[in-house]
Amino acid sequence: MIGLHPGGKEMTVRLLDLSGICPPAGILELGAGGGDTAGYLKSLGFEVKAIDLNPAGPDVEPGDMRKLDFAEESFDCCLAECSISGCGGGGAALREAFRVLKQGGCLLVSDVFFHKKNAPCLSMEKPLTWNCWKDGFEEAGFRLEEARDETGAWREFFLESLWNGNAEESCVDFFREAGRAGCGYFLACLRKGEKNGFI
Repeated sequence: MIGLHPGGKEMTVRLLDLSGICPPAGILELGAGGGDTAGYLKSLGFEVKAIDLNPAGPDVEPGDMRKLDFAEESFDCCLAECSISGCGGGGAALREAFRVLKQGGCLLVSDVFFHKKNAPCLSMEKPLTWNCWKDGFEEAGFRLEEARDETGAWREFFLESLWNGNAEESCVDFFREAGRAGCGYFLACLRKGEKNGFI
């Protein structure tokens, strides 16, 4: 979804840098939209599968990140750019990503979080604060390797969307609610391994 998430391709590059993953590793993109990120990853030499509930590109297959149609330990990496918070079941998506990752594999996430306790829940069962994300990662079995605050990219994305007039009304409503709840944006690299648990 390059261009349809904060930071665009530059943010995708930052996510890859967090993990140190290199071609020809196998990557599953969750919530791939039109497949722009998948195409970029393929151009780098990665083996890529891309799924979306409503695929909008020829390289994206129909699929639900909450119930993946792949065997256990199928991928070296799962990538979710601003998609888990809107999938309708964030906990299930995290557990499924853990299941299909190989031992030592990583889940790369960029997504929103909120600072206020009365924040929206979105796809989680409680307000989507950073602590909510940390609990979700731990409950799915992941170890947090690194996280970065990229809230500046979120603000830029918000302003650019309004300025260009390409934000749908539902998105504008979300931006308003997000602003009231103190919205932030993060990148995270999560690892599956023998020493699971949150650090």
